[in-house]
Amino acid sequence: TSMLVDFIKAGFKLPWTYEEMFVDEKIIFGDYMKMGLAQDERRYELVPQTDKIPTVFGDYLDEYNMTNKEMKLVFFWDACEHISRLARVLRQPRGNAMLVGVGGSGKQSL
Repeated sequence: TSMLVDFIKAGFKLPWTYEEMFVDEKIIFGDYMKMGLAQDERRYELVPQTDKIPTVFGDYLDEYNMTNKEMKLVFFWDACEHISRLARVLRQPRGNAMLVGVGGSGKQSL
């Protein structure tokens, strides 16, 4: 993991330590924190306040539920991390992902 820390420090030019990256805080990048922006105006950047992510996802869910069949989801932290990864992958040109898991784990909902 020390190679990973050194690579991130060099690549992102950020003075993070191992504890800051993997122990103290959750480091999440995304382009979904500012609702209402056009896709070409969104910036993929560090999410400064990770505790607000479930609230933002709840707002997106409320917006979805207004025009579609209602889904009732709970955004616990692992789900938020998975949604962040999926959002990054699906925004890429020709982006796709295969979700694997046991039945009833929410693969279709994500």
